Amino acid sequence: MIDSKSGRAWIWNQSSKFDRVRTAIVSDLHLGSAFGEDLLRDAAIRRVWLEEVAAADRLVLLGDVLELRELPLATVLETARPFFEELGEAMAGRPVLVVPGNHDHRLAEPLLEELAIAKRPPGLEHRGPPVGEAATRIAAWLGGAELSFAYPGVWLRDDVYATHGHYMDCHMTLPRLECIAAAAVMRAFGALPSPATPGDYERVLRPVYGLTYSLAQSGLARRAARPSERAWRSISGRARANGRARRAAIRAAIRAVVGAGVPASVWSLNRLLRAGFDADLSPASIARSGVAAATEMTGRLQVEAAHTITGHTHRAGPGEDEAEWALPDGGRLHNTGSWVFASAFHHPGTPPGPYWPGTVTWVEDGAPPRRVRLLNEHPRDELKETVSRSAA
Repeated sequence: MIDSKSGRAWIWNQSSKFDRVRTAIVSDLHLGSAFGEDLLRDAAIRRVWLEEVAAADRLVLLGDVLELRELPLATVLETARPFFEELGEAMAGRPVLVVPGNHDHRLAEPLLEELAIAKRPPGLEHRGPPVGEAATRIAAWLGGAELSFAYPGVWLRDDVYATHGHYMDCHMTLPRLECIAAAAVMRAFGALPSPATPGDYERVLRPVYGLTYSLAQSGLARRAARPSERAWRSISGRARANGRARRAAIRAAIRAVVGAGVPASVWSLNRLLRAGFDADLSPASIARSGVAAATEMTGRLQVEAAHTITGHTHRAGPGEDEAEWALPDGGRLHNTGSWVFASAFHHPGTPPGPYWPGTVTWVEDGAPPRRVRLLNEHPRDELKETVSRSAA
């Protein structure tokens, strides 16, 4: 097992050739989505993706590989099985590393439990083999590929650190349900320190992830509409500063944790939770919130890397028309995007935007990370039809 910055040094010293390894990184596949939005469930799109990543010396699945917040685990695994079987053929004899995120946080539990039993605090990287029924099934489906896990992130080179990025939910000003739930936990049990450790973030977020997973396993997770999207639409309404508004805000905070809508205003939530959520839900505001939260997260974790790679927000970047996402310590921030198509974020007649799915990030040859977008030529109606077939 390897852990924290000492673990990084251990990896580096074991093989100085790691800076010459071609690493492909993808995040936010959400395999097993109840809404069919996980594009890699589709065999044709999966072939496009496999042709790209088959050239990698190693593959990193950077969080939210499985969607474990909507349907029971058995259903999700059966849906994802063809993906892992075909991936195993394409990556035979090479490593596949899974870094769990918030939607598949359950896969990180064996690593966290191992640390807890050893009375060791979690550092920036902790590695382990497949443990537990879900992980061992995935390993079997991968066949000749070598499966391992790392959490909460992994050093890909001495100057490149990758993590799913769900810790940024403690800092985002966007009133997503998990951000609201994190604010509620911090309001009740204390804010994050600065600097902070992965253990500090887990104290806030692990209970939230455990609850959302349990709701899915018990069949109580709602499928009628995505709670976060419904929340964004409803939360921007105004509420009067009276008793009824306050009660509505309290109900909103409770429902935020259990996965229902949030019929309260940003003002009410901020007052109740002493938070700083922003009522501006424009695309520009959402983008700024994600970059600012990732910057805050890397700063508090004291990630000393020239390049930090995250997923989580589904926004690949920075785009070609954007300046680099600079970090205060001189490093650069990168996001891997997603393989999820939600038509609410892509309007008819518009070109592919930063949330368009289909991105693979490459780390190779000592160069900065680069992104390849594989689905830009696939029309919106085609992807929408793919989602409809999968949902059916």
